[in-house]
Amino acid sequence: MSQNAKQSNTIDFTVASEALFTADGANSGWLANRRTDNGAVLGVTSDRYGIIQNADLISCAEDAFAKRGMTNYTRKTVSTGAGEKMYVSYDFKDNTKKLKVGDEVGMRLTLQNSFDRTLRASFAIGMLRLRCLNGMTTLEKEVGMTKKHHLNINVDFIAKSLDKAVQGFDRAAAVFDRLAEVAVTQEQGIYILSHLEEDGVVSGKVREGIQAVWNAPKYREDEGRNLWNLYNAMTQHVTHEIADTRFELANRVSDGVLHEFARASRDGSRLAKLMMPIALPDFVNN
Repeated sequence: MSQNAKQSNTIDFTVASEALFTADGANSGWLANRRTDNGAVLGVTSDRYGIIQNADLISCAEDAFAKRGMTNYTRKTVSTGAGEKMYVSYDFKDNTKKLKVGDEVGMRLTLQNSFDRTLRASFAIGMLRLRCLNGMTTLEKEVGMTKKHHLNINVDFIAKSLDKAVQGFDRAAAVFDRLAEVAVTQEQGIYILSHLEEDGVVSGKVREGIQAVWNAPKYREDEGRNLWNLYNAMTQHVTHEIADTRFELANRVSDGVLHEFARASRDGSRLAKLMMPIALPDFVNN
């Protein structure tokens, strides 16, 4: 995603497939998926690729929520590029879990759809740290909302997918509890961030933002020094400084850091490598 990647909240458009022809008028066998409101081409696909309209997917998902009694939620919509991809994040603050560290997290399900084959219709399972409203990704796999080889969507099938997503939320908390058990010093936290920059997990600018939060925690609960607190420094930065304008970047950073921290919490050699001293910038203790 480029520095100037477009992002908006506009998802209320429809898309139609149009045949593409060669210069001599022959049918190429490929289709252009175009917005019907402004004609923008959102993707080129084969005739085996079916379109699921955003509005239909949202309607079925929210009907499935209602069927399960999950009606107390807030939602936020994001569309990227010219509308190629849609994300709708639902925060269910009544569906919460208490972590061993004392933090309470709510369930976040992000409905995904695309017209360029980059995303399947699915739920991505996440969390919301209720104290500070930091968004958190999880290691759980996305839950598909269509049957294999069938693009028809219906409330009953999506309701079953929703059940799997809720079960994934219940499992996800164990990872965060494990992060809290891994103690690091203030300086080791900075070494870890520097190694993540070296490995391309975060950019230098993002690393600086996370490090600023790590150096000066905003919440008393984050004054502890362990991987959970360092992870929360990341979620605070990406949620409040990046996600509103670069949703996909925020998710990529969150996913990358969580995978690295989860691996380090299981693998002592990986943790030791991340904590190895590295040349630090002059402002490290500022």
